[in-house]
Amino acid sequence: MRHYPRMMYVANSKKFTSQQKYDECIKLIKILIDTSGLKVESYGLENIPKKDGFYLCSNHQEKFDPLAIWYCFPRRVGVILDDRATHRPFISEVCKMIKSKKLHYRKMHKLLKSFDEVTEELKSGINYLVFPEGGYEQEDGKLTKFQTGCFKSPKRAKCPIVPVCVIDSFKIFDKGYRTTYPIQIHYLKPISPKEYEGLSTTEMAELVKARIQKELDKYQK
Repeated sequence: MRHYPRMMYVANSKKFTSQQKYDECIKLIKILIDTSGLKVESYGLENIPKKDGFYLCSNHQEKFDPLAIWYCFPRRVGVILDDRATHRPFISEVCKMIKSKKLHYRKMHKLLKSFDEVTEELKSGINYLVFPEGGYEQEDGKLTKFQTGCFKSPKRAKCPIVPVCVIDSFKIFDKGYRTTYPIQIHYLKPISPKEYEGLSTTEMAELVKARIQKELDKYQK
């Protein structure tokens, strides 16, 4: 990737503000996707809350999914992800340029601290993206179990949860990027705090999963 040196420079430089780093990262992501020949189509942008401080919950089919979401998302949004994934080249730079929250699953005190920080940042108006499945082990795009811990922060922050349905991204590597399948990103109607009031995090996870599954069923037979 010929733009990678620029990405490394911006990610590690103190000359740029956080907004400038974010904007530069989105610019590079768009160049990457456009030059790869992949197509990303977005639907339901009108469902995105007008007020910041919301929580995007997406299914996960491929490592490409966060890039596809950022490619078409009109607002600034950070990402929550496993710390083990943040040390890889390119992902490391993305995490420095786009606000990220690393989850240390093997260090409980750090994990709890991260969830507390996300809670407070959601309350302050920062938007976050999370993939509750935690990975993409399934090669057919089917949903796997949602991790209930991902729903502690929005429950405490009492913020809207926006289910996001990624469709067909698992197909893009079938022929080495040579695919005619567009990657579809569907932003579903937000779930208000009033709607999930009184639910446990397990029940919240099942509610969001059911909304995404219903959308997936329209396209995957």
